Amino acid sequence: MSDDKISTTALAKLLEVPVQQLFGTLKDYDWIRKVSDGWVLTPKGEFEGGEYRTSKRYGRYIVWPVSLEQHAMLRALEDNKMLSAAALGQPHRLSGRAVNRILAELGWQKRESHGWMLSPRGQQQGGVQMENRQSDMLYVLWPEAIIDDAVLTQRLREAGMASENSAAGDLFAENEGLVSIDGHQHSSRELQQICQWLYLAGVLHATNRQLPVKEPLKADFFLPLNQVFIDFWAADATPTELKAQMRKAELYKMQGWNAIELHPEDIAQLDDIMPRQFHKFGVKFS
Repeated sequence: MSDDKISTTALAKLLEVPVQQLFGTLKDYDWIRKVSDGWVLTPKGEFEGGEYRTSKRYGRYIVWPVSLEQHAMLRALEDNKMLSAAALGQPHRLSGRAVNRILAELGWQKRESHGWMLSPRGQQQGGVQMENRQSDMLYVLWPEAIIDDAVLTQRLREAGMASENSAAGDLFAENEGLVSIDGHQHSSRELQQICQWLYLAGVLHATNRQLPVKEPLKADFFLPLNQVFIDFWAADATPTELKAQMRKAELYKMQGWNAIELHPEDIAQLDDIMPRQFHKFGVKFS
């Protein structure tokens, strides 16, 4: 490739905008169009200097003159930068998946089988519906000004402070109590984080639920729609608490009940662990 031609991905980095936003803009301005196996140039795109290159790794792709960085249309794009869910979550140490669930809770988007669909309320907030050019999955980009929205900022702050183990998070817990954003109270930070994950994933759940036995044994969480019990095995459990946990595990096995065990090392990986566990029991979540 000649030095004055760069890929669309490289051009997006130069402009400091999400690559999918750039692809969407080029499509909207009729410089490129989508076909079954990727993107092709239009006459307008060719006029602006777009060309094809081929590599063994990526196949055929489009390149552009570096000078397009100064193009009036693309400069306007840079001035109206859009943010992904992952970018919104970075200041609060939240994953893109966690932020997407918070945006859904606000009613700004809705989970569909092929991604996240922008809602009318999300449109009012300036959200833009996007589609991944490789996977065809839908997602939403948000205007940079959205970070000034007081309601969103508060929700992100609550979720971030509940999920981190920093001194600031501990102070928050001490001042406000271990209450997850759905209002449930908890005896430990780990239970608070699990509850919050379930709520934001749209999973109906009860907390501290008595098992269907005469013994005074309670599951930390119970999912009534799929009859799944969830228990957290705390590292600092007392002998009495450990005995109760072991008895519950025995009952789950004897009765053939659906059960999920979580341990301290799992808390930081709930986004990876819970979907795998839920798949085994047919639990639907967002």
